[in-house]
Amino acid sequence: MKNFPGKRMVAEVLTVAFAAANELFGGEEVVQRGAAFGDMENDTEIKADKEIGEALLKYLSNPLFGIRHISIEGMPDYEVDGAAGSVWACVDPLDGSLNYQMKGDTIGLPYSTCITILSKKEGARFSDIIAAGVVDLRTGDAWAAWIDGKGKKHSTINGNPAKPEKRELDLGSMIVIGEMYYFENRGKLVRIFQGTKGWLRNPGSAAYEMALVASGNVGAYICDRQKQHELGAAYVLVTWAGGMATDFKGKDLGEREFHFNAQTPVILAGNQKILANILYRMKNATEGEA
Repeated sequence: MKNFPGKRMVAEVLTVAFAAANELFGGEEVVQRGAAFGDMENDTEIKADKEIGEALLKYLSNPLFGIRHISIEGMPDYEVDGAAGSVWACVDPLDGSLNYQMKGDTIGLPYSTCITILSKKEGARFSDIIAAGVVDLRTGDAWAAWIDGKGKKHSTINGNPAKPEKRELDLGSMIVIGEMYYFENRGKLVRIFQGTKGWLRNPGSAAYEMALVASGNVGAYICDRQKQHELGAAYVLVTWAGGMATDFKGKDLGEREFHFNAQTPVILAGNQKILANILYRMKNATEGEA
C-alpha cells in the first residue's frame, strides 16, 4: 500500500472533522441516551458525534479515494460501491463526548476526532495500519502518521516530526496518563505508583491522550482495556515516531488482531526505559496482591 495517499487523506479528514465541529450549533444535545459516555455496551451519543460522523462518511465514501470499508462509531458499517481494493477506514468522530458537552463557554477539556486506516478488513492486524490521525477539535492541533511512496513511515505533530520522551521515567518532572474511567484500571494505577509523588493525569479523551505520547507531551499512557479504533491510530503515531506500544506483558501490539469494537490492554511509552520501568512496577504490584 505504498501508493495509498495517506498523508493527504489523513490531513483532509482531520480538516473536515475540525470544520464540522466548529460549524456546529447545539452540538451538546443528546440524540441517544445510553448508560454513560465511553460505555462500550450502551453509549450516550450527542449531536456533535452524529454530525461530525456524517460529514466524515460523506467525505470518505467517494470511490475515487480507494476506501472500500468504512466503520464509524455510532453508525452502521458502510461499503463503498465502485471502490477497488480492500482499504478499511475506522473513525471515532468525537472522542471525549462528555468533555465536549461540559465545555460551556470555555475551551474546556480535550475532545478529538480519530481515524485509523488499514490495508484490509478481513483478518486485519495492527501491523496492517497504513495511515492514521488525531485532531484536537478545540485547537486544530493534528497528529498524523502515513507511509510514503518509498515505504518510509512518518509520524508528525502539526507537520513536524513527532518526538517522544527520551528520558527515564520520572513522575516528578514528567506526566503519565492513566485511564480512570474503568475502576479496575484506577486500582491498578494506584498500586503501580503507590508512594510515588508526581503527575498522573486523565484529561478524558483517549485518542488525544495517547497522541500526546507520540509528541513527547507525556511520557506514557496506561490502560487495561483501550478501544482499538482509537488505539490503532496511537499505535502507529507512537511506534513510527520511535516510541513503544505493548500489552501489559510487554509484547508489541503489531500482530494482535484488529477489531473495531474490541478492547485491548496497552502501555504506550516514549522509550524502552520508561516501558521497562512501568512493566517492573506492574509486576511488583501484582506480586504484592498475592
